[in-house]
Amino acid sequence: MSSDSKDRGWLAVRHDQVDLIRKVASLQVELSNAQDKARKEQMQLLLDCLDVLDGFDRVFDNIAPREANADQQTRIWIGNFRAVRKVLDNHLKSRGVVVIEAPEGKALPGFHTIVGTEEQPQLEDGTILTEQRRGYMWKGDVLRRSLVIAVKN
Repeated sequence: MSSDSKDRGWLAVRHDQVDLIRKVASLQVELSNAQDKARKEQMQLLLDCLDVLDGFDRVFDNIAPREANADQQTRIWIGNFRAVRKVLDNHLKSRGVVVIEAPEGKALPGFHTIVGTEEQPQLEDGTILTEQRRGYMWKGDVLRRSLVIAVKN
């Protein structure tokens, strides 16, 4: 084999290497984009499930004052709906969704959104008085902030 054909052979191999490196880089970008898209879709699905959980909670809050006076069949239905809510809650927990806690009962920036304030001289500013919408974390990230009413003196 002549030196010239060896050089052409090595150039062809080098060209193939460069093509493979470009293809791998392109595939890495595609994979990263697909992973980002999948994570965003999963987050949206979890947020949609949280909306369903909120709906159950609103129903139970509205039923609570009248539940004691409800007939037997209605109480059975309420119990069944509570069981369904618990199943949904357990599925979310098994996927890493957890409730945002408020250490020392104080609103934390980035975790709680203060949607209203009240004066309460006996309490420190930022103390949470009520939670209007529960917040959640997912795999260490805030999935949805808590909406709270807090003290502001």
